[in-house]
Amino acid sequence: MKKYSLSIIACIVLFTIGISSCEKDDLCDPSLSVTPRLIITFVDITDPEERKTVDELQLKEIGASGFAPLDSSGSTLLTDVDSIAVPLRTDNNRTSYDFYREDATGINIDNIDFNYTLEEIYVNRACGFKVTYNNLGFVQNPESTGQEWIRNVRVLTESVTSNNDIHIEIRH
Repeated sequence: MKKYSLSIIACIVLFTIGISSCEKDDLCDPSLSVTPRLIITFVDITDPEERKTVDELQLKEIGASGFAPLDSSGSTLLTDVDSIAVPLRTDNNRTSYDFYREDATGINIDNIDFNYTLEEIYVNRACGFKVTYNNLGFVQNPESTGQEWIRNVRVLTESVTSNNDIHIEIRH
């Protein structure tokens, strides 16, 4: 009976030592390690206090073969959407997107170039590095037909450091 109790106590002690030897840096909290996305909201051009949905929206990065994911689940086509979360390039200071809007009159494509300064931030040993974007700016490229559906773009937050802030407001 003593041997049995001693072996149980020894197992508990070894288990406790094993758990306590893990350091905070050995675990990566996903909320800390994620490179943030650019959060864009769509508002009414006549009443900027009101959000305005886009019927069907897709984004395609210039030079990419497929459409960009517009939310955390990876959807590439959203309907009746008033905000999106899109990735920015981590290997370049510029990301250029074509915004495809489809409605009853057809497809209208507008282009916006987003420019920024990259900053790599060390999170910890388990997570490694993440990228944040500073000095966010944009260039809205005009269509040759003059039929832009995006009427105005505003930068609300110049630093893209989390997925909790709205960074860009598009008025249409």
